[in-house]
Amino acid sequence: MFEINTGVVKTPLKVIIYGTEGVGKTTLASKFPKPLFIDAENGSGALDVARYPYPTSWQMLMSEVQEFLNNPQGYKTLVIDSIDWAEAKAIEMICAGIKVNGIEDIGWSKGYTYLNEEIGRLLNLLTEVINRGVNVVLIAHMVIRTITKPEETGSYDRYELKLKQAKNGNNCQLVKEWADLILFCNYREFLVADKTTGKKKATGGKERIMYTEHAAAWDAKNRFGLPEVLPLDFEPIAHLFSENYTQSSVTTSTQAQQAVEQPQQERTVNDINNWTTNTDAHLSIETMWQPTPYTAEEETIMTELPTALTDLMRSKQVHPSEIQMAVGRKGYFTSDTPIKNYDPEFVQGCLIGAWPSVMQLIENDRELPF
Repeated sequence: MFEINTGVVKTPLKVIIYGTEGVGKTTLASKFPKPLFIDAENGSGALDVARYPYPTSWQMLMSEVQEFLNNPQGYKTLVIDSIDWAEAKAIEMICAGIKVNGIEDIGWSKGYTYLNEEIGRLLNLLTEVINRGVNVVLIAHMVIRTITKPEETGSYDRYELKLKQAKNGNNCQLVKEWADLILFCNYREFLVADKTTGKKKATGGKERIMYTEHAAAWDAKNRFGLPEVLPLDFEPIAHLFSENYTQSSVTTSTQAQQAVEQPQQERTVNDINNWTTNTDAHLSIETMWQPTPYTAEEETIMTELPTALTDLMRSKQVHPSEIQMAVGRKGYFTSDTPIKNYDPEFVQGCLIGAWPSVMQLIENDRELPF
C-alpha cells in the first residue's frame, strides 16, 4: 500500500535566471543561499564567490556536477554560469567525436538530437542534486527572435533563452519545462510619444527589474504567486528559500544519499562508460592508490598537451605515463609513444571525448583492495 502525503512539500528549487547582458544575473545568483559556481564562462572573477575550476570541456563540467553530487560540502545552491556556454561545450564534444566542424554538418539534423540528449542528461544529474536538498540555478543569456503568427498581421520581438531550438531537439523548451522558477531580468523602459512628431521612443533603462510571469514578449514562470514584476534583487524571493533546509534537508538528503550510492554496488563496465550520467561513479571505490605530485619533467610534458586534457588529468591526478599505458593496452599507440605525438583527432575524440572510459582503464591499473 502506498503512503499518501498531503499539503505543501518544501523542496529546493530549480531556477533559471536569464536576461540582457550586464543586467546583474550572476550577481543575483551570488545572493542565493550559500552558492557554489560552475563558471562555464570563466567570468565570475569579479565576485567574491566559491567556484570550481573553469571547465574547459563538457566532460569536465559534468565531472564537476557529479563531484558536487557526491559531496556538496555544505553548499546550499549549485550555480551553472551559464547554461548556453555549457551547451556550447557539449557541441564541441559531439563534433569532436563525430569529426565534423559544426553540429549542422551532422546529417539528418541528428546533431541536435545528440545535443538534446546531452542537455537532458545534465538536467537529470542536476535533479539528483535537487534530491540531495540543494537548489540549482542556471544562468542564461538571451536572444531576440522575431515571431510571426499566421493568423495575425505583423510580427513582434520576443526575448528567449539563448539555447538551440530545433525540431529534433529543442533545448530551450527542455530547460524551461525542467525549471520551477524562471526570472527574466531586464531594464525597465517606457515608450514616450514626441509631442511634435508623434513618434515613440524608449526612455528609462536604469531601473533593473525581473519578470516572474509569462508574456508574449518573454518567458517567465513561477509557481508561488509572485508579483508579475519585482526589483532585481534576491530579497523579494528570499522567502521561497527560507524553510528549504530546516524542513527537508535531513529527510531528503538522507533518502537521496541512499538512492545515489546504493546502485554503485552493482555497476557494470557499461554503466561506467555511460559517462554523462555516471561520470565519476567508479572513482568512489576505495583504493590503496595514493596520488603523487607531478615531477618537473611531467609538468613540462603537460604544457605541450591540450588544456582540456590536462584539466581532466589534474582533476584526478593522472600522470602522463598512465595515459600512455592505457592507450597502449587498447593498441591505439605503443605505450612509449609521447602523448604530444598522438593524432589530435584521437586526443579530442578518444581521450577527452571518452574520458570516463579512459579513467576506468587507469583505475584498473591502480592497486585495488581484495
